[in-house]
Amino acid sequence: MARTPMTGPTLASIAERAGVSIATVSKVVNGRSGMSEATRARVETAVRELGYRPTPRSIPGAPRSIHVVFDTLHSVYSLRVLDGMVAAAQRSDIDLVTRVLSPGSGFGSTHATGDEVALDRSFVDGVAARGAIGMIVVTTPIAADVVDACLDAGIALVAVDSPDPLDRSVASIGSSHAAGGQQAVEHLLGLGHRRIAFVGGHPANPGLHARAVGYREALLSAGVRLDPGLVSEEGMGTSARAVERMLALDDPPTAVFATNDADAFAVIRAVVQAGLRVPEDVSVVGYDDTYSAMLTVPLLTTVHTSMHDIGRAAVDTVLRLHAGERSFSHHLELATTLIARESTGPVPPSTP
Repeated sequence: MARTPMTGPTLASIAERAGVSIATVSKVVNGRSGMSEATRARVETAVRELGYRPTPRSIPGAPRSIHVVFDTLHSVYSLRVLDGMVAAAQRSDIDLVTRVLSPGSGFGSTHATGDEVALDRSFVDGVAARGAIGMIVVTTPIAADVVDACLDAGIALVAVDSPDPLDRSVASIGSSHAAGGQQAVEHLLGLGHRRIAFVGGHPANPGLHARAVGYREALLSAGVRLDPGLVSEEGMGTSARAVERMLALDDPPTAVFATNDADAFAVIRAVVQAGLRVPEDVSVVGYDDTYSAMLTVPLLTTVHTSMHDIGRAAVDTVLRLHAGERSFSHHLELATTLIARESTGPVPPSTP
């Protein structure tokens, strides 16, 4: 069978043949020092025996590349972040290589397409073999072996809004989730609302959990009692049915904070289907400002996050890490802003 980049030798296979670490192999193929002549000879022999070809990173003057990994591109958030990455990469003369773990998924799809790719050590070995200087993983879990593989291969790793807790060594970027959640609820409190629901959260997701923390902090600061019946943390995509339950309560919410814009629109639909109006009967706030250019009815009040800036910052962080710079903090949070539009209004006059 003809050898392709996917089936050819990797740094891991050379390391196994030579009995050394992937980091040592990387040093040899890139012409760096830091090992004995005997070790270098073993690696060079393994390179010849396995037929390894020089990667772009080992060719002087070759373009540098960063691999960007998405779980799916069926997300306005991901596309806006990617747009920021493209701008930063063009400014720094970097090639971006986009990889999608589950192409064709999204929009409610529940079946596999057969094109799925696992983010594991072999995936990182393939990225290293292509000469990448770094890898950015967007809204996708990163296992410990992937972190270790990036360290072994000398690949700078940056996470953007990881849905799982990260190893403290991993540089990560996202919005200021807790502050954004607090801004959303303070806006509703300022309009006179006291029965404010929180939907679309999940305690295992760091970003969504932080938005819930902001929600609770805003209520506490205003002296409003937290009603567990108005809190749903079943995950994104569950907000419509949660609001249907809440609207059936004896004392239903007059406002809803959804942890993302898609869920906010689902909430608006559920409110309308219940025979109520937005915002006259129920106010709704989203998060991210992903659909700011869409002429929805009503226009959505939401917490704006600069997805473009998040993308730019991710590329810049990879470049700094690749250059050997140490970050002051391994987690960077970008500021959020509440954008008031048409989906929020004063508490209904009949509400006590």
